Order: sequence, then structure tokens, then C-alpha cells
Amino acid sequence: MNEFTHPPPSEHEVYLLRVWHEPDGNDLVWRASMLLPQNTGRRYFATPDALLDFLGERVREEKRP
Repeated sequence: MNEFTHPPPSEHEVYLLRVWHEPDGNDLVWRASMLLPQNTGRRYFATPDALLDFLGERVREEKRP
């Protein structure tokens, strides 16, 4: 069995992600919103790539000393 321990609060971030589809003419389009850590705001995304780019940037920022 794998044991997983959470890092201390100062070493991780928690995001709340909401994903849905909404009408755009005759099509359904992908949308997402994310509540940022420590309730510092909300970001909206029109594509999965935009969401993944944002998360990639956040992860790279966290690794910087």
C-alpha cells in the first residue's frame, strides 16, 4: 500500500476547479473556473489548454527559490 502524506500548508496550494459546457450558437463550448488558493480570486478559462497552461505556470513558480 502506498502511503501519501500531505506537505505542510506552506508547501502546497489547494484549488477548487469547476468545469461545464455552455451553449454558443448551435455548439456547446468547454468552460472552467478555478478558485485560487487562500481565496485570493477566481480565474476563468475558455479552453482546457488555457487551464493547463495556467497550472503549469503556477507549478513552475512554486519551484523557484
